[in-house]
Amino acid sequence: MKNFFLSITVLLFCQICQSQNLSTAPTSEADMFSNARGGSPMLNLVMMDLRNNQQQKDLGEVVGSPYSTPNFIKSSLFYGEESQGEYYVRYNALNSIIEIKKTSSTEEEPKQLYADKQVRVKYLNKELRFTTYINKKNETKNGYLSLIYDEKKYKLYHRLAVKYSEGKAAANSMVSDIPSRFAHFEEYYFQQEGINRIDFLPSQNGKFLKQFKKEVREQLKTFIQEKNINLVNEEDLIQTFKYLNTI
Repeated sequence: MKNFFLSITVLLFCQICQSQNLSTAPTSEADMFSNARGGSPMLNLVMMDLRNNQQQKDLGEVVGSPYSTPNFIKSSLFYGEESQGEYYVRYNALNSIIEIKKTSSTEEEPKQLYADKQVRVKYLNKELRFTTYINKKNETKNGYLSLIYDEKKYKLYHRLAVKYSEGKAAANSMVSDIPSRFAHFEEYYFQQEGINRIDFLPSQNGKFLKQFKKEVREQLKTFIQEKNINLVNEEDLIQTFKYLNTI
């Protein structure tokens, strides 16, 4: 059974292609199975589902990129604790999509890694995991987080986020057009022992303290003040969570 899931996860890539090259989606389960190719109906069903959910949009001229890095980076892929080998990875942080290739060749078409909570990708200096979390608007979201501090009482997660802002044409000849742009920023999340959810972690001191139980707030406040902790700084955050796990 484990080998079945391993093979499905490693092979479940969806080719990233233009919508006009896609055939009409099957309208029934029987049609989907009859259209499945390669001797694996389940594999083809998942591939079709991913293709049909892709959103294609011509963004025109923009500043920045939806990707964490412009190039594919050699990365290690795991399913659970078992290594699946090394692949070339590029992370689309705007859409929470991992693009993956077997080689670094520019001729090889990238594919989309099927989202599975058992998959871990060691990419750059972090490890991407497909995760359910609660964002700062208190909305339940699915996307990639990196577990950067893992202890029993409190766990700390990092999220690379990208926001797309539409550009504006100049109001008159005295001013310039405002280009569309991708803005990169970071967010942090935490999980508390006994609570089955991962919550957004504000960086403002007052809001940060309110995320924790009343009995630890005063000690935590004193620690932040004495250590001159900057809650925007990742190393300071990790130091804070190390302290939290001692009280």
